[in-house]
Amino acid sequence: MKFGTSALCTVMVIGLAGCALVPERNAELGQVEEQLAYFHRLSGQTQEVQRREFNESTVAFEKTPDDSNRLRLVMTLILPGVPWRDDSRALNLLGTMKMPPSEQASPNRDLARLLERLVGERIQLRREEQRKCEVQKTDEHRKAELLQQKLDGMRDECRKADVLQQKLDELRDIDRNLRKRPLRRNAP
Repeated sequence: MKFGTSALCTVMVIGLAGCALVPERNAELGQVEEQLAYFHRLSGQTQEVQRREFNESTVAFEKTPDDSNRLRLVMTLILPGVPWRDDSRALNLLGTMKMPPSEQASPNRDLARLLERLVGERIQLRREEQRKCEVQKTDEHRKAELLQQKLDGMRDECRKADVLQQKLDELRDIDRNLRKRPLRRNAP
């Protein structure tokens, strides 16, 4: 009977200890839900409100650089269409978050990794697009150079044609002048 009571007490202590961990995970999950709701709400606001939130989150992070403020700042940095958008800074901030070991479940870690992947892909897509634009710009520059060369060649041809036309006109004038003169016969 003594063994059963101590086993029961051990199971209850372990169960209570396990229950103590559940609210922490739920709290972390709630924080992630709040961050996602914050981003959703903020993305629908005017740019003035977004700028104010960006400034406030920057000050809050500088004052207290914890993961919650870091995520809030990241959310303001990755807003689409804002002039202060900075994917590189957001990626750096996400990389400095304190993460539990990968074998432990962590909604914050999962959110941070998801954001890292999304921002990283966006940076890569932007680089690829810039590279394509540079290639296109180079191609257009080559085409413009070829057209300029053709235009220069055509101008040269026009100048040559003008010179030939001028010489032809001079020869016609000489011919007209010769025809207008009376013919002289040489007397023997």
